Amino acid sequence: MKKLVLLSAIISLVITSCSSDTDSKKENLILPKTITYTYPPETEKAIEIGLVRYDGNKINSIVGANKRTLFTYTDNLITKQVVYEKDKQGKEFKSKEAFYSYKNGKLDTKISHTSDALSPDWVFTHKTVYIHSSNELISFVTYSINNDTKVETKTIEGTLNYENGNLVRRAGNIWSYVYEYDNKNNPLKNIVGLDLLLDDIREIGKNNVVKITNKPSPNSTPVIFLRDYTYDDSNYPTKNTSYTNSGTIEFDIEYTY
Repeated sequence: MKKLVLLSAIISLVITSCSSDTDSKKENLILPKTITYTYPPETEKAIEIGLVRYDGNKINSIVGANKRTLFTYTDNLITKQVVYEKDKQGKEFKSKEAFYSYKNGKLDTKISHTSDALSPDWVFTHKTVYIHSSNELISFVTYSINNDTKVETKTIEGTLNYENGNLVRRAGNIWSYVYEYDNKNNPLKNIVGLDLLLDDIREIGKNNVVKITNKPSPNSTPVIFLRDYTYDDSNYPTKNTSYTNSGTIEFDIEYTY
């Protein structure tokens, strides 16, 4: 009888373990296929649809009518991101190029080059160095780099605070952003390496931001943005509506998986 009880317990454990592994694999396969931004009609780009392409759980690109973003990996780490946009005449230009380096599997340095449609040949270069005190507290220093003289000028010092895999506070020299979350699934959570880019990919985490409180300076009145979500049966958002401090709609984001 003892042998039967023991065998039954082992079989039960194996079945539970297999079921858990299967559920985990199914969870990791949930990735957004399209991301659609809808802005108020008075803006230039009222609707922007991005088609997302992957290699397994690694993101290759997000391609829309007016913008495309390309990612490069080294093993499971994103080491490069390039963004191309189109100007009013439909001519494509490189608006951002970022290079990421890591130490012990954590983001150490980001060097980014940015430009805009009005002056695509005028490139701005910045370097951000991250110091990981713990998984919950990361300090950063950002430098502006003169492209002619290569002189670096410190522009921002700040901190990133994390709780349960979510960025809960981002603060600079005098400004700060505080983030509050739901308990549902972030649509980007299963993309390999994306969370390691820290605040370079805004609002990436385990869950979804429902409230942002911004203080431009310590004594200023807080500016609050609220988010409202519609979820599918797996608790992933299918729609995200952002409201400004005055209560008007800032934008909608819709996801398909």
